[in-house]
Amino acid sequence: LSLSLSTHLTSYYISYWPVRLCSSVAKGVGGTKMGSPSRRSASEVTSMLELKPHPDGGFYKETFRDSSISLAKSQLPPQYKVDRSISTAIYFLLPSGSVAHLHRIPCAETFHFYMGEPITVFELHDDGLVKLTVLGPDLGAGQLPQYTVPPNTWFGAFPSKDVQSYSPDGRSLEIAPKRDPEQHYSLVGVTCAPAFQFEDNEVAASIDLFALAPEAKPFISYLAPQ
Repeated sequence: LSLSLSTHLTSYYISYWPVRLCSSVAKGVGGTKMGSPSRRSASEVTSMLELKPHPDGGFYKETFRDSSISLAKSQLPPQYKVDRSISTAIYFLLPSGSVAHLHRIPCAETFHFYMGEPITVFELHDDGLVKLTVLGPDLGAGQLPQYTVPPNTWFGAFPSKDVQSYSPDGRSLEIAPKRDPEQHYSLVGVTCAPAFQFEDNEVAASIDLFALAPEAKPFISYLAPQ
């Protein structure tokens, strides 16, 4: 049975997929010609998805709040300040020249890469550990399509190509020349469980984080609210 199934699938792929591939190449996505893909500006994406400015930087829209299960504050650890749903999901767009400022929340936050340029998530843990993770479409370059920031972790994000070079330990950082934010941006989704509530959102003061990780001062200065 296993051999028969394997033979059948091999025959299927050989006979079917080349036809599908040739058809796709000829038509392109949505029937457009290859070589001329439609690239929407940041303003167009913001308008079409009805995004609004996020207090921490960038633009967002909450797309889902799962109220099928409600959690009372008394059921949660003390860092959760209000009652909430079980989970939330948002769109988040970050244009070139902008950053998502350093902040932390009590729940885990999962990023899902959708379109545009890669985006880098910077984490600063309570023990001073610095971690940088790049989300994007290029798996061969080590970019990830999904990444989860642990609960109660200071983190921020920036368009990866806005930074020309840096050291993984956060000790050095060189900003790239300015780019057109309409053409250079990242669109991701963010899922929180339990649900995100602005009452929990703690914004970082750079002076406090300098004491936590003095060697990461370049990144803290770059990502902390001014």
